[in-house]
Amino acid sequence: MIGILGSLRFRVNDNRVFTFQNLKREISASWSTMERIGQKPLSEFNGPDLQTVSFDITLDASLGVKPRYLLGVLERMVETGEVNTLVIGKKKSEKTNGLLLKVRKPGRLY
Repeated sequence: MIGILGSLRFRVNDNRVFTFQNLKREISASWSTMERIGQKPLSEFNGPDLQTVSFDITLDASLGVKPRYLLGVLERMVETGEVNTLVIGKKKSEKTNGLLLKVRKPGRLY
């Protein structure tokens, strides 16, 4: 097993290739700036922003997956605001529960 997103298992075997590519994780923080007369602005840490993770999934029937079914599962996750666990490898990080906010798909499915 390569990883899990909610009920979807990323894995490779003799009959099926369902993986992701281009994994990117963004971690940032929120800051405010207070302007001061005659002095440099003062920055204040407000706290962490939400982390984002993005990756590409190829849904190809010749790789043993059902593109329309899997796309439907991903669309449902986005449209219902379903909170899912993302596991990469065998360990679940404490900060991996999240929402799937966007799915991009090609114009045609084969």
